[in-house]
Amino acid sequence: MDETMWPELEGSELSFSDNSWELTGTIEVRNDGRRLAAEAVIADDNRHETGTLVFTRGAKPPSLNPGNLGGHFDRIERTKRNQFIVVKKTGRNYRYRLARVERS
Repeated sequence: MDETMWPELEGSELSFSDNSWELTGTIEVRNDGRRLAAEAVIADDNRHETGTLVFTRGAKPPSLNPGNLGGHFDRIERTKRNQFIVVKKTGRNYRYRLARVERS
């Protein structure tokens, strides 16, 4: 597991688990690059409860090397059912789907 800062994510909002979450920009790469964990705060709550939004790639090969993270964030992508963080590396894009929230 390794941690990095993607300033482009800071302030972005995602809806999950009946809350609006504002990302801080801090990202952990977990499980050999198959999971991203984004620190967040509930934006629609006065207590500003914190949590971690966990994005996964499933059983596919990992895309990020925890030892060499770099600035590979490309965009947040939304569909009717899912939200993704898209990571761009030379010649490839990888989509990490928002799977769960871990409340602090």
